[in-house]
Amino acid sequence: MTLRRRLAQQLESVQDLELASESRSWEGLELLLVGKTSGGTYLMGFAAEMLLKCAYFRFSGAAPADAVKPRLGPARKPGQLLIPVVPHEQYHSPRFWALLHLAARRSRHAPLAAIMEAQLVQRMRRLHQNWWVEMRYRAIEPSPLEVRSVFDDVSWLRANYVLLWR
Repeated sequence: MTLRRRLAQQLESVQDLELASESRSWEGLELLLVGKTSGGTYLMGFAAEMLLKCAYFRFSGAAPADAVKPRLGPARKPGQLLIPVVPHEQYHSPRFWALLHLAARRSRHAPLAAIMEAQLVQRMRRLHQNWWVEMRYRAIEPSPLEVRSVFDDVSWLRANYVLLWR
């Protein structure tokens, strides 16, 4: 059986995304360390995208084994209601997921601590400037400052992930 067929037989769960995010961030770091900054930066940002989705889903009541795909479409409605000016970019925008998560927390009267919220907004705004899913199609090398920014922002997100959804 082919890899594609094996993958198609099972929907991704929240836990699958969490584990994949960890793998992609380590793979991204390995690429950065050998000077492959374009691929490394892409994988690091992709890891952040997955973690932010999971933080939103977990806060919204998803269990680790719950499927992700059925939760993507329903995220559009609160996104349009709570953060109408922020495009979801086909559900690949870290900025969208961070702001949706914060808006959902506020709407449920469970905001993050002010310092944590400010750090998340600042870091995901910067990540949004230095990472884009469309990077996968581009042959452009990020500057050392852009690489460092993405690395720092993703590292912060990984270190604070559990605090975002608890």
